Amino acid sequence: MSLDKLSEKDLNEKFENFLFNMSDYLEQIKVKANRQNFIFDYSIENLNQVETYLIDNNTPVDSDDYNDISTYLGEVVRINYGGKWICCLDKENNSLYYGFPVIEGHAKVKNLLFSPFHIVRSFILNHKNNLFINAIESQVNPQKIDWSKFPTEPSV
Repeated sequence: MSLDKLSEKDLNEKFENFLFNMSDYLEQIKVKANRQNFIFDYSIENLNQVETYLIDNNTPVDSDDYNDISTYLGEVVRINYGGKWICCLDKENNSLYYGFPVIEGHAKVKNLLFSPFHIVRSFILNHKNNLFINAIESQVNPQKIDWSKFPTEPSV
C-alpha cells in the first residue's frame, strides 16, 4: 500500500515504530558492514564506503539493507549537522516525501527536508559515485545559481 493512502494517524504510528526500532536498524547494518570489513562511523568522509557496500551487496530497494542504510544516512546528517527526524505530513507542499521519515533543521535554509530514503533509492538505481556526499553538501551549503547563463523566453 502506498503511503498516500494511509491516514495521518497510521503514518504517525509507522513513524513512531521507525523511531522505536532505529537503534536496531543501525546496529544491524553496522554488524553486517563490519563482517565485510566496512566501517560505518557516522562520518561524512566515510559515506563512499557506504556506497561501495551497497554496490558490493547488490542491494535492492525492497530489502532490509535499504531501510537500514537510509536510517544510517539520516543519522549521519543529524549527527554532523543537527536537526531531527520528523514524519513528512505536508502532502500539499511536499508530496514526494509525504509519509517518509525525513530530517529537518540540518541546513541554514528554513523548511528544507533531507530524505535519506529517496537519496539511497536514487543511489541503488543509478550508482552515481559520491551521491551521498553531494546530496548532503547541496543542502548544507547550497550554491547560488547564476540564472544569467540560461536562455529566457521572449515576451509575448
